[in-house]
This record gives sequence, structure tokens and C-alpha cells, in this order.
Amino acid sequence: MQRYYIQYLSGYDAVSLNHIIPALEGMSEDERVILTSICNYIANLSVKQVEDNEIFDLVAIRIDWFRLQAYTSVSKSNLVLADNRELAVTMDTIKFHTKMVDYLDEMLVETSDLSIFCFYSKIFEDQFHMCLEFPAQNRYIVAFPLICGHFQSCTHELCPEERHHIRERSLSVVNMFLDEMAKEAKNIITTICDEQCLMSDKLLPKHCAVLISQAVNRKKKDKNKKSSPEIARPGVESYRKTREDLTTMDKLHMALTELCFAINYCSTINVWEYTFAPREYLHQHLENRFARSLVGMVMYNPDTSEIAKPSELLASVRAYMNVLQTVENYVHIDITRVFNNALLQQTQQMDSHGEKTIATLYNQWYSEVLLRRVTAGNICFSNNQRAFVSLTAEGAMPFNAEEYSDINELRALAELIGPYGMKLLNETLMWHIASQVQELKKLVAGNKDVLVALRTNFDKPEIMKEQFKKLTSVDNVLQRMTIVGVILCFRHLAQDALVDVLEERIPFLLSSILDFRHQIPNMDPMVSQCLEIN
Repeated sequence: MQRYYIQYLSGYDAVSLNHIIPALEGMSEDERVILTSICNYIANLSVKQVEDNEIFDLVAIRIDWFRLQAYTSVSKSNLVLADNRELAVTMDTIKFHTKMVDYLDEMLVETSDLSIFCFYSKIFEDQFHMCLEFPAQNRYIVAFPLICGHFQSCTHELCPEERHHIRERSLSVVNMFLDEMAKEAKNIITTICDEQCLMSDKLLPKHCAVLISQAVNRKKKDKNKKSSPEIARPGVESYRKTREDLTTMDKLHMALTELCFAINYCSTINVWEYTFAPREYLHQHLENRFARSLVGMVMYNPDTSEIAKPSELLASVRAYMNVLQTVENYVHIDITRVFNNALLQQTQQMDSHGEKTIATLYNQWYSEVLLRRVTAGNICFSNNQRAFVSLTAEGAMPFNAEEYSDINELRALAELIGPYGMKLLNETLMWHIASQVQELKKLVAGNKDVLVALRTNFDKPEIMKEQFKKLTSVDNVLQRMTIVGVILCFRHLAQDALVDVLEERIPFLLSSILDFRHQIPNMDPMVSQCLEIN
């Protein structure tokens, strides 16, 4: 590059300036000396100096040009640059060419510095959003937060009051850009997850009835009659006639690939004394979105008492997690940490944002909806089926009890809310039992004298008959005892379901706990702790 501009200066710029100087009118002696010296100096430059690795210092030429501008700017000067445009253009060109010889490194820094965008924030943000909306340019969008690291170059020691504002501007803009990038990636992933959940839902057994009905009707119909249109079966979306036709899912995956490339381009971005991690932005957005989606998939409606079946919710959650696991193929983030943080919070009564969790919603539904209908006589417990069974005709209630209380549903519930969630459910059930026991105590206290008389005269039938008639709230006692029995039956089902899940998930740990429990004497206080764990 030095060789090129040395030849340019001596072979063209010197000749051009030499032709301009004689045509200038009203030049003073000093001005003529400056121009002549510049012309002679650049004319004597040669390629041999580059080959000999001579160190160039052409600052004097640039200073002479500044000096000439100062001379011609006074009112008494006969040479006016405004009237000699060709001279000004030629000298500015010579100035630039000299910088390309001895000021090359600084020129690279100066031309690559994009800190000027600090003062054109609206244009800068508009260009960012244009790049974000154009999938083909998504992989280059990381340049925008990287440019924010250049804003520090805008500061100057003579303007210290601007330093604070430029710093705040840099931090706010880079934070906004990274947040918008993570949000866009999160939205794409959410769309893919929703589509996968719909496809997973089509694989549930409840959708087989339509296909079975169609197959039966096809056999019954006459061959001459037109057959009904075929119902699209799950998986037809995987058949393609050509790869040239991109589906919506193809476009989403391509957009996700490009955007994740940008997020994964650099692990950290340094702006002033702060370090930003683009991947952590995506991690945080995915975690929050996953937590909200988990609660949303429960589809709990307090007005109609409707809620998703645990088995269907578990299938949707697994489909959602399968999509999130593929994100690790695009960007280096720990999806397992997302699962652990989000799912563990769903086993508690409230999440980190103070919102209701899956455990809370199902705890509320089972204790306040299902068990209340059991005590009302619409549902009974079947020991043979190990479930609560509806006694009314189908359609009389908004749900079938056996579809929510059989062992498969409770196992799915145990997988969703885990031991902590089942413990919360157990505590709620025991609280209801304790409430019923307190009411029973009040009824016993109200009938204390009669009960004492019955106890002391249990061998006298006539007196027993008379005293029994004096008892009050007998039906109330029976109803409350029934409630206690119903709750205990449901608690037993829930505990059995939890044990089944634990035997499948942590067989060695559970067997060790059970063995530990059997080996310790019954009076040992550690036995009670093992019982609680079990």
C-alpha cells in the first residue's frame, strides 16, 4: 500500500500541484514557498525508499497545509481558497495520500471506529431492527452490540461532562440489543415448541376414536358410494415431494440457526467496565418462558373447574423439553439448568415471581373440586380400580373422575410436581383432615353427657335406645367421617403413585432408604424421618 501511494504522490499529485501553482494569482512569498516545498518533496519520493524500509514521516506536509489555510483565512490575504477550489481539493487529496504512507495504522483505527453511531441513536436502532427482521442478515446482527463498545472513543478529555452520558448510553443500548436478540430467538423457539406440542397432542390415545370410527364405517358402506375424505394422520407433515418448497417450520429453523449463530459468536461483550454475556440473556428468557408455558399448559379455569389431565400435560411438557434440548445444537447454553430451575420451582407453592405453580393449581383442583364432588355423592372410591369413579351419567359432570384419579394420571402428576409437590398435596389433605377432626371434637363435646351415658350403659339395650335418640348431629358426624375416609383414600393413591415413580426414577436410593428403615428399631426417631421421606 505504501508503494502504491508513494507512486501516486510522485507521479500524479506532484504533477497536478505543479500545474496549479503557476495559475494562482495574488500569492504571497510565504504561500508560494509552502506550496513549492510540498510539490518538490512529494516529487522526490521514490519506491526505492519503500524497498529500503525507510521510515516515512510526512507530518510536515500536513502541517504546511494547515499553515497555508491559516495564512489564507485572514482578511488581508489575496489568495482565497474558496475561489481556488482545485487547489483545496488537490491539497486535501495529498494530505489523505500522505496518511496512507506514514499514518496507516491510525487510519485503520480511524476508519473502523463506528463510535459516530453514538450520536445517531435513532438511525442505529432502526438499522438494528431492520437487520433483526431480515432472516438472511440475522447472523451479522451481533455487530450492533459490538459497536457499542466503540462509543467510549467518543469521549474527549476536554469534554469530561459528556463521559457520563456516553457511558449510560452505551450500556443501555447494548443491553437493549442483546435483550431484543434473545427475545426474538425465544419467540422463534416458542413457536416451534407450540407446533411440536400440537403434533404431540395428536398422538394421544383419545384421538384414535375418530380413526377407528372411520375404519368401521368404511367396512359398512357400500362400495359404490363415495367414501368420506381421509382424515390426516399424525406424521403426514414429514412426507415431502421436494425439498425446494420450504414449510413454515423450515423457515423457523433457518431463522433460529442464523440468530443463534450471532448469539453464540462471542461469549462476552465488553462495554466500558461491564461485561455482557449474550448467551445468558437467551438462557434467562428461555427459563422465564418455559416456566410461563408450564403453567399455561395446565389450562386451569376456576370458573368452569376445568384443568388438563396430568398425563396430557406431561406429554406436552416432554414435547416442549425435546425442542428446548435441540437449542444446545445451535448455541452453547446449559438447557439442563433451564429445566432444573423451572421444573423445581413448579414443585413449590409459588415460583420466583410469586406466581402460582403447577403444584399449586393441581393441589387446589384436587382438594377443592374433585374431593368436594366425592363428598357430595357424585363420585365414589373404587378399591378394585384404584380410582375414584363417577356415579352420574356421562356428561352430567364437566369431567370424569376416573380420568383424573386413576393410577396413571396420579403417576403423571407425581412426575410433574415431584416429591415436593406431592408433599404439598399431602399437607393440604392432612390440613383438611385436621379441620374435620376439630369439627368432630366439637360435636363430641356437645354430646359428651349422652356419650358418657351410652358408654356406661352399653349392656342395657333399653337405656341405650333412649340415649341414642338424644344424640345430635349424627348425620353431620357420618358426613365428616366420610370426608376423612375419602381424603385418606386419595392420599393413599397419591402416595402409591409417588412410590411407583420413585422406584422407576431412583430405584437404588429408594431401596436404600427402605432397607435403612427396616433395619432400625421402631422406637428410633430416625424411623419417622424415613417414613416422611417415603
